Amino acid sequence: MQKPGMRLSALVKPGAVNICGCYLLAMSAFLSPVALLFATRFAEPELQHHRAHYFYIRTTIALLVIGSCLGILMIVLGASLSTLLILAGLTVLFLTAILTLARCLSGLVRTFRGLPPRNYRSYLV
Repeated sequence: MQKPGMRLSALVKPGAVNICGCYLLAMSAFLSPVALLFATRFAEPELQHHRAHYFYIRTTIALLVIGSCLGILMIVLGASLSTLLILAGLTVLFLTAILTLARCLSGLVRTFRGLPPRNYRSYLV
C-alpha cells in the first residue's frame, strides 16, 4: 500500500505528475503563479519531452498574463472613452480564457499519452 506522503512528493519532482498538476493549476487563473513557479523550477529535467512541456506551460501562462492585462486595460480605458472598447476588452478576455483552456487540455492529453506538445515553441495551440 502506498503512503499518502508519497503521492504528494511526486508533485514537487519533475515528471508527468508534476506536469499534469501544472496544467491544472494554469487552467485556474488565480493559481497560475504556482504553475509558473514549478515550470521555472523544473525547466531542465533529463527527458526532452518533459522540458518541452515545461516550456509550453510557461508560454501558456505568458499568454494568459498578456491577454488578461490587455483585456483589462481595454475595459478600463473604455469606461471613459467608448462602450465598444469595453466590449472589445471583454472579447479579448474571453478569447484568452479559451486559448488557455485549449492549450492546457491539449498539453494534458499529450502528457497522458507520453508525448511532447506538437509545436511547443508556438503561442498557438
